[in-house]
Amino acid sequence: MNYRDVFGEILADHHESPRNWGVLPDCTRVEQGYNPLCGDKVSICLLLDRDSSGSERLARCTYEGEGCSICMASASIMSEMIQGKSIQELQGLIEAFREKMQGSDEVFLLPAEDSGEDITALYGVKRFPVRIKCALLPWTTLKKGLEAAHAK
Repeated sequence: MNYRDVFGEILADHHESPRNWGVLPDCTRVEQGYNPLCGDKVSICLLLDRDSSGSERLARCTYEGEGCSICMASASIMSEMIQGKSIQELQGLIEAFREKMQGSDEVFLLPAEDSGEDITALYGVKRFPVRIKCALLPWTTLKKGLEAAHAK
């Protein structure tokens, strides 16, 4: 099995068996994302709370949507990766992922390509510029949702 096959399997697994799929009835914020160029749609549900020190954290994130396998796998991988993170950590991860998808190799907040973590399967998407927006849609929707939750 080669490097590409492993990444393809990870993305297929997240697409076929999505993690954190569904709607949170008591969520803090629901944000919709849509890419009119390809038709990908994603709805991100965020449940924010405060930890013992008073810092705001993402207690839970779920999503629903329809679109290509890259977009849906990205949402699934993202939803697993961000649970329990502080708002500052989330902002850093969103920016780091955007930079990685735009070709930067000097991204320190994300796992290395050889780490074996599921998010690394998305790194190869940057070789296909037309598909980068597919991978980014859940992340940009998360960013919009966090900004809107704090604008209240």
